[in-house]
Amino acid sequence: MKIIISILFSPMAFALGFLWPLFTQLIVALQLASSGWPAILTGAVIATSLGLLAQLRGSWVWIK
Repeated sequence: MKIIISILFSPMAFALGFLWPLFTQLIVALQLASSGWPAILTGAVIATSLGLLAQLRGSWVWIK
């Protein structure tokens, strides 16, 4: 049970579950890419890179 909870609350789960759709909608709203696959893939790249960065650092806060 502890493993499942740690996976659900990991930075990657947050990035893929929340940031990916957020960045995709933001890209479409700002008309940086057309809606569809270009916006979805761009949102995925941004969210995954931020999630991996937070996962490796162990924190979302980058200023110490």
